[in-house]
Amino acid sequence: MTMAPDFYPADLASYQQIFEGVERALDVEIRLPQWPFRAASGNVDICQFYLAIEGRFGPVLQALADAHHDESVSVCVFEPTADYYRENYGSYPAFTLPREKLTRNYWGAVSHEPGGDPTGALTYTANVVGITGSTGAWAVWAERSWDLAVMVSQIKDGCWRSVGVEFVHPEVALADFTEPDFKVPLPSADRATFLHNFRAREQ
Repeated sequence: MTMAPDFYPADLASYQQIFEGVERALDVEIRLPQWPFRAASGNVDICQFYLAIEGRFGPVLQALADAHHDESVSVCVFEPTADYYRENYGSYPAFTLPREKLTRNYWGAVSHEPGGDPTGALTYTANVVGITGSTGAWAVWAERSWDLAVMVSQIKDGCWRSVGVEFVHPEVALADFTEPDFKVPLPSADRATFLHNFRAREQ
C-alpha cells in the first residue's frame, strides 16, 4: 500500500482497499435519518460528531478494537468525495491504523495537514465519515450535518463507554447534540424517522 507521508493513501488502489473494507460494514450511499449499517441490528451508542474526529476518540477505538479482537481500524471519508481530496490535496481521505497505535496516533491521522494545508485535515473538512475494525463486527457512522457519530456493535455496555467520551441514547442525542446546517431546525419528520429506525434496530 502506497501511503502519503503521514497516513493517507496516495494511490487509488490503496484507497479502494480501505474503502472496500469500511463499505463491508456501512452502506456509503445512505444518510441519516436512515440506518447506514450493514448489521441488521445492534447496540447503539451515540456521541457528538466532532468527538469522533478528535484525539480523544483514539482510546474509544482502542477499546473497541480490543473488545472485538481487531488487528486494525480503518477510517474513510465519504463526503467530500475522494476525487475532491485527490485533486486538492494529492491524497485520498482514508487511513488504517494498527490496534496498538490507535491511542497514540489517531489524532495525528485525523489532524494531518496534507502539503501543510490545514483545509485538508479530515477533522476540519470531513462531513460524512465511516470507521470500522478489521473484523467488521462494529462500525461508526459520523455525519456533520446531524452533529452525530453513531456506533453499532453486538456488545452491550462495552468498555469504550468509560474512556472519556460521553455516549447517549438516540432521544438525548437529538435533544442535546443535533444542530444541522448551522442550527437550522431539524424537520420533525426527520427526527421521527431517526428515532423509529434506531429504536427498531437497537438490541
